[in-house]
Amino acid sequence: MGTLVKAKIQGLEGSKFELEVQFNPKELQVDKSVSWTPKSAHDEHPTQEFKEPQSSTLSCTLYFDGYETKKDVYSTYVSKLEQLVTMDEALGRPSLVVFAWGKFTFKGVVDSLSQKYTMFLEDGTRVRCEVGFKMRSAKAAEVSAKVSTVDTPGSTSRVTRAGRYPGAPASIS
Repeated sequence: MGTLVKAKIQGLEGSKFELEVQFNPKELQVDKSVSWTPKSAHDEHPTQEFKEPQSSTLSCTLYFDGYETKKDVYSTYVSKLEQLVTMDEALGRPSLVVFAWGKFTFKGVVDSLSQKYTMFLEDGTRVRCEVGFKMRSAKAAEVSAKVSTVDTPGSTSRVTRAGRYPGAPASIS
């Protein structure tokens, strides 16, 4: 019998890190959809017009248990996962991520992270947690430019922010 391979989640940019899950997910769900629009609204079975592909999504539930060791699962595991949905100041956005489990890999951005704490020690220490983890596939990630118009008497200027916050450098045209 082979060695059990644990799933890993790795931040690829900014404050890079790798987290090996404590328990492998029971299941992985990968969804893929495309965007269609009815061409004629006056027909019960209208011709569908293809608009664009959508990113695949990966979702799973991760389990963390620190009861036996009396470890706070938030500080040991969950806080590291939260970094994946927190804006990295150097990037101006959260990091690209890879979820890898054996031969299965999924690269993208984390869409959502939900935490459900199900066991506590007498002092309130969180020792058991289920984390809902959802990613969207992506080759790369970028920050959309923020555009605002500044009006001064006699002229109009466009200020484009590079997308890094706060205090992002601005270019004025």
